[in-house]
Amino acid sequence: MKKLFFAAIVAVAGWFTCQAQTPPAPERYNKLLEQAVQLDQTRAEFLMNATMETLAKDPKGYRQMMELAEKRFSDPADPIHNEGMYMVVLKHATENFVLSNAEKEKQRLLLEGAKKNMIGSVATDFDYVTAKGKTVHHLKELKADNILVYFNNPDCESCELVKERLSSNELINRLVNEKKLIVLGIYPYDDGKLWKKSQYPKMMINGWNQSRQIEYNELYDLPTLPCFYLLDKDFKVIMKNEGSLNKVEAKLKELSTAQTAGPAPAPAPQYKANPAPQNDPNIARCEQLFGYLINNQYNEAYGCLADELKAQSKAEDLNGAIAKTEGMFGKYQSREAWEIRKFQEYKTYTSILNFEKGKAGIAIVFDNNGKINGVSFVPETLIKEMPAYQE
Repeated sequence: MKKLFFAAIVAVAGWFTCQAQTPPAPERYNKLLEQAVQLDQTRAEFLMNATMETLAKDPKGYRQMMELAEKRFSDPADPIHNEGMYMVVLKHATENFVLSNAEKEKQRLLLEGAKKNMIGSVATDFDYVTAKGKTVHHLKELKADNILVYFNNPDCESCELVKERLSSNELINRLVNEKKLIVLGIYPYDDGKLWKKSQYPKMMINGWNQSRQIEYNELYDLPTLPCFYLLDKDFKVIMKNEGSLNKVEAKLKELSTAQTAGPAPAPAPQYKANPAPQNDPNIARCEQLFGYLINNQYNEAYGCLADELKAQSKAEDLNGAIAKTEGMFGKYQSREAWEIRKFQEYKTYTSILNFEKGKAGIAIVFDNNGKINGVSFVPETLIKEMPAYQE
């Protein structure tokens, strides 16, 4: 059984948590990030924040992770491009004391850029003109189930290649013909002559932000061109800073399928756990371990663990465990009753922890010999998705 510690997402991250507690070599960070983005966004963000907390003990490793996250998460052309994950890393960097003030200022500016037109927010309006006339149009005059904004530069070879792919894309052309999708090409810079000379597919509105408000007022974060923003009919952002037409097509296929497939699938089951009886001897052991963690008596907490788990870790790994969770949810307030659930085949005692700004769960895993072989702070939702343990 993989060891479970405080950066863990119990249900899905055995390998990841084993690596996160002792910072892996720089060449393994890529694999770590690639595993994180395979989770749903909530779990991935929780896990990424916990990983940055762990790496904060190693400033060199922390900076290496920052550089890699910028390269992988913020680049629209990268296969694991993920704005939400990148914002978790930037937020941690600006709120903690690992980096110098100059380094933190850079991360703060990057975070401000990432906050613009976040997924789920309403996209900022802008004006544009077309080659057909001088009339000024606005993004929010467009009406369709979805609007695909294609920021591009005619002087960019990649942009020209993407235009060719757009013109021959069967799904996008079908949606445009059915008036379910509008593709709005936008040139955000100042060379009007270059823009007018360029050829655009007939299925695309060819627009120029002649007022330059996008660039001058930094309305949109455009780290590189070409990039796509996909909006719904209410102009809420579905995708942002996306450099992959394949990903855009996949999302449009998903959206068009959902519109014809009826209601969304049922949410993950919420299992009712067995309450732990008061005479259960494991309750006293859970209370003892939790008491040590609350008081940051990490050496004593380490002494509660099974020998197998001790062999894979050290007492310092438990240092500040509650403080790390408080860094995400505010000061600890109270704990709810212990319940008995199942992780894999193991008997697991869980409780919901109440903090100032939210809730988290704690899971204490017992092996088949009745020894504590795992402990982890996890999102509350994951606790509720764990089934009851049956003897």
